[in-house]
Amino acid sequence: MSADASRLRVGLDFGLTTTDAVAWPGPAGAPLGDPLAHATLQRPGPADTGVLARALRELGVEPPAVARLAVTGGRSRTLPDAWSGVPLAKVAEPEAIGRGGLAMGGVRRALVVSCGTGTAMVMADRDLGTYRHVSGTAVGGGTLVGLGQALLGDRDAQALADLAATGDAAGVDTTLGEVLGGGVGDLPPEATAVNLGRLADLSEAPAAADLAAGLVTMIAQVIALLAINAARAHDLSDVVATGRLAQLAPVRAVFDAVAELYRRPRFIVPADGARATAMGAVLAVEKRG
Repeated sequence: MSADASRLRVGLDFGLTTTDAVAWPGPAGAPLGDPLAHATLQRPGPADTGVLARALRELGVEPPAVARLAVTGGRSRTLPDAWSGVPLAKVAEPEAIGRGGLAMGGVRRALVVSCGTGTAMVMADRDLGTYRHVSGTAVGGGTLVGLGQALLGDRDAQALADLAATGDAAGVDTTLGEVLGGGVGDLPPEATAVNLGRLADLSEAPAAADLAAGLVTMIAQVIALLAINAARAHDLSDVVATGRLAQLAPVRAVFDAVAELYRRPRFIVPADGARATAMGAVLAVEKRG
């Protein structure tokens, strides 16, 4: 590696489906720009030193190269205080989610929505130093993978998203126009009335692409509507959506459609948002000094 071995800062976000490890060069306190390396472990198991060691190997980083190692998520709080001579700084997940989301979203105050296996929603205020879990849902990427496997025989989230992009959720959903004969309030007739509402009455199996589109739409709508209500309840004008699920193009499209329909709050989906929580863990540790 080209970076000075004594100047690497590493953040690890342990998750049920994936664990993200990100390394940044530079001395403590330097801006976290583009990472030096980013590794993702698929279904790594609970946080332990074995997973930690594997994550560093995937990064191509030896323990002596790490000046600062911040861990968050999963069972990271059960890890030892040091490993291979490197102190482990443990960061509460809401703070890591909030700090990382604000940094990537370029805002100082927002509802940060971590779209992972499930979905966590954190009220984040950089000026006040407040990072508080205020809502969430068990619907998330794990829901897409689980239902994708059960209904379509595919558990790959990207493949399901690609399939959904070629389908039409209207093939499996019912609309307000069909149920009510028109729209209601600010909702137009073509807005979803019942997710997957057509399935019980179809005379034959729906097209796989339409079913995938319906699954993605249902999951993304649940997250987006909960986020809107949570943001409004806490007087937040921005929602920053991070995590791997939010990076899928059909999910982003639903977020955009829901945000346009309700007009407030604004939705921000940062590029590379899958590494936001790992970044937030490092930022939290650097704030401690």
